[in-house]
Amino acid sequence: MKAFIILFTLVAVLTGCTSPKMASIYQTQGVEIAQNAAGDDILNKYSKTIPIQNPHSSLSLCIAQELNNGPVVLTNESYFGSPWWYSYNIPNQQSITINGGQTIKLVEGNHVVANAVTDYQYNAKYFVSYTLTATRHQNNIDYLFSNIKQAQQYTGSTVNDGFENVKTLQRSHPDLVIDALNKEINKIQTCLLK
Repeated sequence: MKAFIILFTLVAVLTGCTSPKMASIYQTQGVEIAQNAAGDDILNKYSKTIPIQNPHSSLSLCIAQELNNGPVVLTNESYFGSPWWYSYNIPNQQSITINGGQTIKLVEGNHVVANAVTDYQYNAKYFVSYTLTATRHQNNIDYLFSNIKQAQQYTGSTVNDGFENVKTLQRSHPDLVIDALNKEINKIQTCLLK
């Protein structure tokens, strides 16, 4: 009986550590799922087409103004707190800086290719890096995000491995990654209409 209780507890703990896939991400329009080398489902690409009439600014100018490809500092400091009470960090020795670079990679005809980083908050801050290919047509703009990766700013006692593919697991927050990418589109669209 004691062995059964230990086995049951072990299975419960291991099962509690797994995270189910987020079913809704497979239904999200414009999301392309692929598999990484380990066989995990990941966000491969995300595309969206937005209608636009008579933009006041150029696409390349708005991408350069609104997107950011600055350096990102990731650490394994411990983060405590929440939006409702005091929070603080406990410094640790390990931190890495992921260098940014030039945002615009290529402008060719109606196509603009850019690298950028954005972020979102879910109990801690997460950074999302991506490559954007934006194509201007007469009445719309196609936005294609590829090379989508994310990293948690603070990882506590765990080593911070930097940017990794976004898995379709609930604990990886693929829905919040898509929301963050949509906010990038909204910034560009707003700029185009100013």
